[in-house]
Amino acid sequence: MRVGVIGLGIMGGAIAERLLATGHEVFVYNRTREKAEPLLAQGAQWADTPATAAAHSEVVISIVTDPAAVEQITFGECGVLSALPSDSVHCDMSTVSVAWTRHMAQTYRQAGRRFVQAPVLGGRKQILEGTLLVFGGGAQENVARCEPAWRAFSDKIWHFPTAEQATTTKLACNMLIAHMMVGLGQSLLFAAKGGVSPAMLIDILSKSNLGAPMYSTKGKALLERNFRANFFVRHLLKDLTLAEEAARETNTPLPMNALTRELFVAAMQQGYADEDYSAVVKVLESLAGIEIKEETP
Repeated sequence: MRVGVIGLGIMGGAIAERLLATGHEVFVYNRTREKAEPLLAQGAQWADTPATAAAHSEVVISIVTDPAAVEQITFGECGVLSALPSDSVHCDMSTVSVAWTRHMAQTYRQAGRRFVQAPVLGGRKQILEGTLLVFGGGAQENVARCEPAWRAFSDKIWHFPTAEQATTTKLACNMLIAHMMVGLGQSLLFAAKGGVSPAMLIDILSKSNLGAPMYSTKGKALLERNFRANFFVRHLLKDLTLAEEAARETNTPLPMNALTRELFVAAMQQGYADEDYSAVVKVLESLAGIEIKEETP
């Protein structure tokens, strides 16, 4: 299949890499060509504009930072919509607002072009293993058109009748990721201040019904003081804000989200914007006066 990939960050670059590895013809676009060079060396073809990528693709995947970036690559000069063939599909995998998703779906429908919102759960590791989770929102025939490309990096796909439902699902998951991270850090610090080894508590969690893969992986990273980003603090803060906006529209109270968001704001203010989202725990550490380490307490 001919697949375009627009946005070659941590996720987009890995998606393009996996598509190439599984035999697809891949056209790539990024604001800076430098990020595309390793993919071009693997056989990807460079597209000078998003429109060029769209014109050559049966499915064009975009995965960029926020609604403003999606708007630029979609509706800007030489954007996707201007060149997308009538039988091709634009699949946006970015995490954006519910309102923006609704706007995208309506605009494509009015233009007589095909669109799917398909946010994902997982990271670079899951992409390269082919185990990324995909939430495909849109008409069944459009989702089906995208599936051969998605199968290169996903082994589980959920279909939602509307694009907005897919975005809502993604924001619900990302809220929980943030809450879990704050909860883990809080419990580890509470244990440490009481003389209990954080490593022991992480082991206990892994053997109990409280166990979750995230607690094991992020717990280990905390003990090692490893905050190398798989998912930036600034990006998760953006998602918490998008969830808050969507909740206002549906009159849904999100008290935990409000508190968690303030901690992520503090993490940004303390200089952790480009660290992994687990760096929010550093805010709690500064309040507690200790760090979570292998040897703590």
